[in-house]
Amino acid sequence: MTTTPESGRGQSIEPDSASSTSPSLETKSSIDSPLSIWRKTLNFITYTPKRCRYDPSNPPSFSLPLNLLFAFAGTFTVANLYYNHPILDILAHEFNVTGERASLIPTLAQTGYATGLLFLCPLGDVLPRRAYVLSLILFTATVWLGLCLTHNFNVFCFLTFLTSLTTVTPQLMLPLVGDLAPPHRRATSLSIVVAGLSLGLLCARVLSGTVANYSSWRNIYWMAFGLQYLIFVLLWTFMPDYPSTNPEGINYFRILWTILTIFVQHPLLVQACLIGFCTSATFTSFWTTLTFLLSSPPYEYSSLVIGLFALIGIASMFFGPLYSRLVTDRFVHTVPVAIGLCFSLLGICIGTYTGTFTVAGPVIQAFFLDLGNLTSQIANRSAIYGILPKARNRVNTSYMIMTFCGQLAGTAAGNHIYATAGWIGSGSTSVGFIGLALVLCFARGPWEKGWVGWRGGWGIRRRDLGGKDGSGREDEEETAGSSWNKDEKQEHHEGNAPGKEEKNEKEVAADRI
Repeated sequence: MTTTPESGRGQSIEPDSASSTSPSLETKSSIDSPLSIWRKTLNFITYTPKRCRYDPSNPPSFSLPLNLLFAFAGTFTVANLYYNHPILDILAHEFNVTGERASLIPTLAQTGYATGLLFLCPLGDVLPRRAYVLSLILFTATVWLGLCLTHNFNVFCFLTFLTSLTTVTPQLMLPLVGDLAPPHRRATSLSIVVAGLSLGLLCARVLSGTVANYSSWRNIYWMAFGLQYLIFVLLWTFMPDYPSTNPEGINYFRILWTILTIFVQHPLLVQACLIGFCTSATFTSFWTTLTFLLSSPPYEYSSLVIGLFALIGIASMFFGPLYSRLVTDRFVHTVPVAIGLCFSLLGICIGTYTGTFTVAGPVIQAFFLDLGNLTSQIANRSAIYGILPKARNRVNTSYMIMTFCGQLAGTAAGNHIYATAGWIGSGSTSVGFIGLALVLCFARGPWEKGWVGWRGGWGIRRRDLGGKDGSGREDEEETAGSSWNKDEKQEHHEGNAPGKEEKNEKEVAADRI
């Protein structure tokens, strides 16, 4: 073969060079292999199938199948937090620890979930949500394998905290539903996903208790492991890509700080959070003290029968989407929230003052309390998601932190008051919580821009769906609670327009006044 002198020189030293560098190349290849695997995994997660790619000229539509997929994902993701509840005694025996030590498992699960709400969910306002959600699900599913295999209690507790930390993907999906769903279907779409979250709590307890009763407790964890990977595959295949609402980026610590500033700047958000605190307190107080009531005279039911009471919640879940379609999507948020609170108050009064002598009381209370909490929560979410379209994840974080605090308060207050004043005492406290929620609901009208009052009109129909009100003035999105005006649509479909940012600054200034 004829070569140039340069190439000849290259060929003359090629064998020696190859032989001398072969060990180092092999070493480098072995070092880079984990990085290569990580890079391939990252490329796979961030790859978007053609059908799911974002097109500004034809943005993705939020169809019913996609809505049901989000609900399915939410159901069996939230369930991760509650599989351990019915089998704590079995886990205590398995790991050879006391029941008190075993109770650390659900505590760490709730702590991890709360930590994820505060530190991971706000990143949904900056990162592309498809890749972010898929990364969290894949991480959770992979780490979950350790829960299926470990025989060490401390490792089990650590992995429980870690998987609960990343089990916040449903709280990333809900603001995305607010982005994808049109305003006249926003509450209905949210209700389907929120019903899925409630169903997850129910399914986890029923499935876990049943499976553990007839086979090994590890089987429920293996089932959850498979479901997590199934959710990952389905979302990777069908979840649409959607641009970041803040593509220019925001400093992470500024994101955390704005959670506080957003909370104090928007009266609607404060109102919704305080109502959510009260309703969540009544919910956890009821389900915590119900076990004490039904396991004592005159009922003395077994733990299996007591667990079946959770099935009552299924009926209320079916009413949620219908109620949202007929009421929440048509009227200002004050109306569906007030009706939901009345449902809760009715159920609590019947259950509290009849539950000591007839089981029908707790049954009625379980139905109406679940229905009231579900409907009021959906109406509140639908309203607050209209406050700041570019900060919906931070708005959702503020709301969820308050509801989580309400759950903790309800559990603590319910147990303490039941121990001193019995079933009627704890139930009467819940009546007080709902009464306070109703006062908060009516203290600020749907068109009020300030903190208290009913300025702006008494109309209960949503103005954003009808164009203009009687005075010829178009409503603003924050006061109406959930509009989809042209500015917002342009911002989400074509990018972040600077005009919208200026509008938000004016709204903030108005709220400060």
